[in-house]
Amino acid sequence: MFNFTIIGVGHLVIAAVLTYDILLTKHRPVSAVLWLGVVWGFPYLGALGYLSFGMDRLRRRAADREAARALVAQHAEQHPTFARLTVDYSLPTPSEGRQHPAEHIFRATDPAVRDHRVIQGNRAQLLVDGDQFYPALAEAISSATSSVHLLTYIYGRDHIGKELLELMIERAKAGVEVRLLYDRFGSSYAHFSRFFEPARRSGLRVSSISQANPLKGRFQINLRNHRKIAIIDGLLAFAGGINIHDPNLSSYSNGRPIRDYHVRLEGPAVADVQFQFVEDWHFATGEPPEELLETNYFPQIEPMGNALVQIVPGGPEQKGRGLADAFFGAIVSAQRSVVILTPYFVPDEPIVHAIRFAARHGADVKLIVPKHNNHWYTGFAARSLYSPLLEAGVRIFERKPPFMHAKALLVDDVYAMLGSANLDYRSLQLNFETNLEIVDHAFVGFLREQIEGELSQSEEVTYAVHQKRPITRRLAENFCFLLQPML
Repeated sequence: MFNFTIIGVGHLVIAAVLTYDILLTKHRPVSAVLWLGVVWGFPYLGALGYLSFGMDRLRRRAADREAARALVAQHAEQHPTFARLTVDYSLPTPSEGRQHPAEHIFRATDPAVRDHRVIQGNRAQLLVDGDQFYPALAEAISSATSSVHLLTYIYGRDHIGKELLELMIERAKAGVEVRLLYDRFGSSYAHFSRFFEPARRSGLRVSSISQANPLKGRFQINLRNHRKIAIIDGLLAFAGGINIHDPNLSSYSNGRPIRDYHVRLEGPAVADVQFQFVEDWHFATGEPPEELLETNYFPQIEPMGNALVQIVPGGPEQKGRGLADAFFGAIVSAQRSVVILTPYFVPDEPIVHAIRFAARHGADVKLIVPKHNNHWYTGFAARSLYSPLLEAGVRIFERKPPFMHAKALLVDDVYAMLGSANLDYRSLQLNFETNLEIVDHAFVGFLREQIEGELSQSEEVTYAVHQKRPITRRLAENFCFLLQPML
């Protein structure tokens, strides 16, 4: 009896402490109620679940990361291209670009990412699937003369993973500084099989990043670094949604690779992508950011093209809702059209309202999602949102296999945002992400052609057919949506 009393009192104390934390930090009622039910309804296991998955912020080392970000931002302002090629849309009439057709969108998104300015003089190229991305990345690594920085969520212990790793080993042996950073959750198979050990012995600086390391005071299994970026010699960058593993290649997927997009970027905006890597490398390794802010990593870059580019970072420790607010601002500023591609569509209410608002105000709004999701519960949760969107005039298309992993937003046929972020709660609030805002006639035109290709392989969902689905299906969809804070 005594033991059961101690156990019960322990549960009450732990649940009360966590209730305090939930009420203090969870500002969304659905999330707060869900976690209160888990913590109180499942003694000890609920507390463990909340500590692992519910605490969606970095308590420890948050100050260190913020200090590193401030140092990086200060260095960015001192970069030779900052004053010369930056367009400040926070001003009433910026000296450059004020007549640009995407000005109304930049003005809406700029407050969300104030630390990163719109930069002129870039060249952006859309790369579709691993068939285009991996050869471009391999060529860039092979030609590197000073540094290679690669950060990815999934690094596969497979053919393409080995091929790229061998190229980086060769460059390291040639005296190039090579840093490889991967998320330990996404790359767990490669990590626990010690796949990278030969590379370390050959001179690569390899590190993993994890938010769940009790020895370092991190318990947030739910937080992951979802970025996929690479920077070569500080002059060329890649950013997008393509991980490094064989299913992205036609040759290893029976000619049906995962549909995905990446961007090859040249010009002054490359420096901002490099800054993202520096922040994450410092967080993972503790290496002082000052050592990575040298001119050999941040050379002066002359204009390379006509693209306006702005970096849109995301992360649980970001002040405000930077990435979510940028999506919101871009969507509500639409005057003619909005096209959204995302594999996982489980956003919070403001984003849903923004999409409905755009459609209600006359914009042609299209949402493209996979017909068969690789996470069935996420697909079910997404379909629970179809009815209010269809009622508002949004057209929804389900892309037939192969699986569509592409993430892109196209507004008024003049503005594009794409990168690693899905339009779901995880990407908008939990993961570390990197998106690019791109305004360039040629780039947007090519992206529009790709989207037309996705639409040609899609089936449109009508309101009448959607309403006829069985009640059991509706119940399953709505139940899955209740798990939104965890998806």
